[in-house]
Amino acid sequence: MEPIILLVASVALVVVALALLSIRRKLSSQAAIQSPAHNPNGAVPRASLSIVDDPSKPIVRILFGTQTGTAERFSKQLGNELRGRYGDSTTIDVRDVETYKPERLASEKLVVMCMATYGDGEPTDNAAVFYTWLLKEAEAVEGGQKEPFLKDTSYAVFGLGNKQYEHFNAVGKKVFKSLKTCGATPIVRRGDGDDDGVIDDDFEKWCAELLESLDKSDLVGKRADQNGGSAAPVTVAAYEVEVLRSGSEAPAFPSGTGKDVHSPFWAKITTVRELHTSQSDRSCVHVEVDVSGSGITYEAGDHIAIFAQNSDAIVQQAAELLGFDLDALIKLSAPLVDGASGDLPPPFPGPIRVRTALAYFADLLSSPHRDALLALSTFAADREEAARLVLLGSAQGKAEYGEFIGKPHRSLLEVLQAFPSAKPSIGAFFGCIAPRLQPRFYSISSSPKQHPTSVHVTCAVVQDVMPTGRVHEGICSTWLQRHGNGAAVPVFVRHSHFRLPKSPQTPVVMLGPAHLFFGCRSRHHDYIYQEELEGFVASGVLSNLHIAFSRDQSSKDYVQHHVERQAAALWPLIEAGAHLYVCGDAKHMAKDVHKAFIALIQASKGVSGTQAEAVIKELTDGGRYQRDVW
Repeated sequence: MEPIILLVASVALVVVALALLSIRRKLSSQAAIQSPAHNPNGAVPRASLSIVDDPSKPIVRILFGTQTGTAERFSKQLGNELRGRYGDSTTIDVRDVETYKPERLASEKLVVMCMATYGDGEPTDNAAVFYTWLLKEAEAVEGGQKEPFLKDTSYAVFGLGNKQYEHFNAVGKKVFKSLKTCGATPIVRRGDGDDDGVIDDDFEKWCAELLESLDKSDLVGKRADQNGGSAAPVTVAAYEVEVLRSGSEAPAFPSGTGKDVHSPFWAKITTVRELHTSQSDRSCVHVEVDVSGSGITYEAGDHIAIFAQNSDAIVQQAAELLGFDLDALIKLSAPLVDGASGDLPPPFPGPIRVRTALAYFADLLSSPHRDALLALSTFAADREEAARLVLLGSAQGKAEYGEFIGKPHRSLLEVLQAFPSAKPSIGAFFGCIAPRLQPRFYSISSSPKQHPTSVHVTCAVVQDVMPTGRVHEGICSTWLQRHGNGAAVPVFVRHSHFRLPKSPQTPVVMLGPAHLFFGCRSRHHDYIYQEELEGFVASGVLSNLHIAFSRDQSSKDYVQHHVERQAAALWPLIEAGAHLYVCGDAKHMAKDVHKAFIALIQASKGVSGTQAEAVIKELTDGGRYQRDVW
């Protein structure tokens, strides 16, 4: 029988103890909605910058694979840059890679891809089909079963990831390599955006190199922006908005199967239980979600996505700042030009109340990006405010943006407060100013063998005081804590590679040695699932429980310190086939635990650090060293 070793930090008990049992008003008229009050920059409302391919013009196809919206934002930002740079001489098409037919790739002259990596080396949901197809095609070419079929295609790839993960930018790297294998020609180096740093800076640097390369190529038309230094007009992507005088509201999300992002299931939350003691100044809740009647299947370690909503207070504040009537019933549609829709995301279902739209679809508490500020500037009636927004949204105002937006983490809501004359139309607000509110992902901490129709998560409630003095509350965690019990919420499950051993003879039901290393601040504050964990020890489910209370003594005591102390006992288990599972903070805890295991292997085998790293890689490749970190 193979032993099992788990190491977790307190907020990461999401995949732990319970996975141990196999066990983580003012809309006055239609015109008022759609017309900017002031247009100091010659803004072009882009009801209309989508395209029908014109064979007489070069085409730049920009495809994005995104999970949180950053790759999509970068793609649209690049699309606007190219439109301003090349004007009508070149067709620019920005689209979700999920809507792109892979077989068209061979007929493309230039494709630019912004591809994000999800988790530890996986494609995003919308890119999974294209990614799998491309890698399979490259494998066939590499194996001689197929000739390179992209010899007439040029390409560029920008990958988005986080260096805290072992497989940093794996998707971008593999897409870049596979395109080359299939015969395509790169026109610029692969870009690697690191979300642990300043990813916008990474993208801007790469874009500068891409634009320089394009200017020297015959892949695009004649430049149109060399007009004496005049700035290109700001383009504003806006939905068509229909205000309905009667009718009933549609659900924010049509109820589906819950199997993926396109088909969320309205699940009922049956339990919300506080895990911290009354002595703790923080909060962590155990949440149970009833998924009976859905098509959801899951395993311990998979992720559940929850579409929570902005609080009533935040929605009310936003409506007052924007001049929107919360009770107005609206329907959005993407404008059509020459039979094609623009590079806007699909509009949310309608008819829908403005109240619901602001609650479920507008990210009001994140910092706005520069392109959003430029769009907002076109609606500022006060010229000084408009000029300030233009500066903040421009490349020349990078330092000012950092000081006003970046460092203090100023939210979109706070920006609207700071620029009260900026009153965007509803179509523009949802089209290019407010990012789409994204679902929040949580690791599942229950077992389907015990809870086949209930998904459990362990959620740290986020509450921070920002540099502006704003108290930032996590949208989903706070909603769950305060309103979740008994409420219905759209959810879906995303499957993960974080898995317990498949063999029934390994400690899936804890038949053999099982060590759990668990770290939290204090026994009296945040020792979550204490009763369950100590019950597992008493019943023999757990062989050993090693608890690191970092704040209960003068010197800090962390999980990695316990790993070091238990080296003599752990190495024989690893040699005997132990599976290692690490859950927690990627930047600190997971790195420190990794170092502890390297030191353990070095001491036990008498090998160098490089050799110890090779052992860890072997364990990882064999599925015996797995991490669910963030």
